[in-house]
Amino acid sequence: MIRRVVWPRGLLGRLTLLVLSAVLLQFLGAAVLQELAERYKAGNIQADHLADRLAIGERALSSVPPGQRPQLAQALSTADLTLSWSERPAGAGEGVASPWLRDLEMRLQKRDSGLAGRGLILDRGSGEGEPHRVRGELRLADGSMLGFDVTRLQHGLPDLLRSLLSTALLASCLLIAAPLLVRALGAPLRQLVRAADAIGRGRPVPVAVEGPMEVRRLARALNAMQDRLARLIADQTQALAAVSHDLRTPIGRLRLRTDLLEDRPVQAEMQADLDEMEQMVGSVLAYLKGDADPEPPRAVDLVALLTTLVDAAADVGQDVVYQGPDRAVLHARPLGLKRAFANLIDNAVAYGGSARVVLHCNETDMAIAVSDDGPGIPEAELGRVLEPFQRIEGSRSRATGGVGLGLAIAVQAVEREGGRLALLNRPGGGLTAEVTLPRR
Repeated sequence: MIRRVVWPRGLLGRLTLLVLSAVLLQFLGAAVLQELAERYKAGNIQADHLADRLAIGERALSSVPPGQRPQLAQALSTADLTLSWSERPAGAGEGVASPWLRDLEMRLQKRDSGLAGRGLILDRGSGEGEPHRVRGELRLADGSMLGFDVTRLQHGLPDLLRSLLSTALLASCLLIAAPLLVRALGAPLRQLVRAADAIGRGRPVPVAVEGPMEVRRLARALNAMQDRLARLIADQTQALAAVSHDLRTPIGRLRLRTDLLEDRPVQAEMQADLDEMEQMVGSVLAYLKGDADPEPPRAVDLVALLTTLVDAAADVGQDVVYQGPDRAVLHARPLGLKRAFANLIDNAVAYGGSARVVLHCNETDMAIAVSDDGPGIPEAELGRVLEPFQRIEGSRSRATGGVGLGLAIAVQAVEREGGRLALLNRPGGGLTAEVTLPRR
């Protein structure tokens, strides 16, 4: 119950409390500094006043016979300054070498230069309850001593330094605490950002309902939206997958009937159309399978995966070469990556006549470039062709089929591993598909 009262539930209240704490500390520090400045100023005035009274006392006592000096010293005393006279030193000692006493001595001598040659000795009050008391002696011209005892004397600069240190310590605590508090306030927001990014990649992540009231409401809304999107996508995927799967049955019947045709040219054309239809159905099913693929991630030698695809292409007479290290292991789903790189290599061969696969590795990432010598893609279309069912045949080969899912399947598989796929036109002509994968 106490925690709910002290710590606001809303983000606005928490930020307000943080700002008010900072402002309060600022006012506190300003008040302390103002008070210290006044005390330092008062200390200077008191030191000047003490120097004047010591100079007056020294001249007054020097002008009367020794027998009258004790009474005169008593008469010159006040509530905060007691003067006394003795024929020899009363034992004030050699003085205490403290910074404050040295500062006081310098201010006294600055006020009255005549005090510098009179053997001025200063000593602190001996009692623990006398922090503002100073005792001292001043030698007169005949060798006798003028003693003085000052009370309620402001400490001045040393007190100022100590208080400044205390204020700096408070400010340092705030500087340390403020980022921690802001980080704590921003933690739920960072979680929401990660969840939103995961949703955009097709990997919904339940968001913990915690933090300020506004963040909790947003988390509940985001979780509800994820559920609705998941149901919607599942329904659409199931319907499209069912249609694509059911199409295979009539395609199979049509293929059997074309085998009975006696007109061979017509039979060949119909067989080609059926092959294209079956390829489209297979591409749609592969794309819809996507993130629903139960394949678990495991350690994969990416070099072995790429060289297998390159060798398979070379075995059927395609111009495909690999360049890179002999071994590169990462944690990923091998079948998904194999499907992605197979699509990229097939596209490069189909549209550019050849493919060059280059692998570069560092401590955190692996970069794979699949390049061809084809006509490339208009710059304005580079992003669009990565989307499902998008094809730009006019700018590349007219002899290719497909439904425009090859690159979309590759993007889906790469992003599932936390990577990125981008298309770049080469300066000398051709296209490069750059894939970046984290080692994890």
